[in-house]
Amino acid sequence: MSSSRPSNRDDAAPEAVPEADSQDYSEDSTDELIERILENYEFKCHPEIRFKLKHKLPQLALCACYSKPWQAQPRWRFTMKPVDLDSRTSQYVRSLLLVPETGQAALFSRKININVFRLQFVLGYNWKQRTPSLDYKLTTKWGDGPRLKRKEQVHVSEAFQLRAKWNMQAHLPDLEGHLGGSGSDGNTAVDVDYGGVSFEVSQLDGVLEI
Repeated sequence: MSSSRPSNRDDAAPEAVPEADSQDYSEDSTDELIERILENYEFKCHPEIRFKLKHKLPQLALCACYSKPWQAQPRWRFTMKPVDLDSRTSQYVRSLLLVPETGQAALFSRKININVFRLQFVLGYNWKQRTPSLDYKLTTKWGDGPRLKRKEQVHVSEAFQLRAKWNMQAHLPDLEGHLGGSGSDGNTAVDVDYGGVSFEVSQLDGVLEI
């Protein structure tokens, strides 16, 4: 008659992850998550600097603008606009732009509303190259999408004001999940979109009325 003896051999225990390695893994995962979120939330401040001199005539508004884009050479821009928005000219013409550095003249039409569409023409002429051009832009009234644009103004005096033009575009976070099935199709249990925000200061103006 055989008797059973308790075995003195211990079953092999699963190898434990060292506490230091586990802590490093957790910190790396947290840092990676923070980096992913910060990549989707950005702030840009590379504005174009403009100093404008404005003067109004009875029928015409004149503007001389010294413009310095962030990574480009400065240039002068001269603009003329009708003062009376109800005049016959204003029904068709929005403004005339002259840029001497490039030799470009551009006549902008007013935006034409066609149901949900907006159509605008730009008639141009380059007097240095002696070449005319015609551009058009067709958009919808939702063309900007979920984007917010504003121009803030600070009146320093009756004749001088500062302006800052900024825009922001955002999409909210969302989450997708998968339950059941074999998982062989490659679906992950949880997929998180952390959303994103892009905020940009695009233009800074100093405007002097003379």
